[in-house]
Amino acid sequence: MDITDYPDLPQRARIVKIAAQLFAQRGYHAVGMSDIQDAVKLGRGALYHHIRSKEDLLYDVTREYITELADSALRLKAEESDPVARLTRLGSTLVHKVASHQAELTVCFRDVQSLSTERCNEVMGWHSRYEQVWRDTMIEGAQTGVFRPFDALVLKGVLGMYYYCYLWMKPQRPEGAQAIAERFNDLTLRMLRAT
Repeated sequence: MDITDYPDLPQRARIVKIAAQLFAQRGYHAVGMSDIQDAVKLGRGALYHHIRSKEDLLYDVTREYITELADSALRLKAEESDPVARLTRLGSTLVHKVASHQAELTVCFRDVQSLSTERCNEVMGWHSRYEQVWRDTMIEGAQTGVFRPFDALVLKGVLGMYYYCYLWMKPQRPEGAQAIAERFNDLTLRMLRAT
């Protein structure tokens, strides 16, 4: 993967974006500060003017994208009362977010455990808030008779299907993000619908 330069972004946002690409490509622990410095084309002093540490970059990437997902899900929960429509929108939003920010979501799902305990707990708290919206949607659907009774294992399986598309998704291919979202949503609704 080529590292994109992002000349239109403010310097700090550009550094975070490029660091996310490096972390996604090589893994967080395999990337050193000198690799980031080379990729962003800044001297050591200029780089440290914008960031304090490699972990700060990891924290920024993981926190930003999981809080965006959680905030979006919480807004959707407040706006959409129909569990089927809400679940479909949750799935589509997640697939499109992975497609549009694949490097960042790769890091978010794969490398969050590399954060310090306090930061990891914070990010995982946002992750729990996000999953809670899926859980509540499935429970509401069961209570209204459109879904089967709630099963936590099915929730984990459904979310795993969506989350791990970061491993193989190629948004530029013909089956792009919209087609993937539609197929995943169809599978999810077939699994959940009351018979």
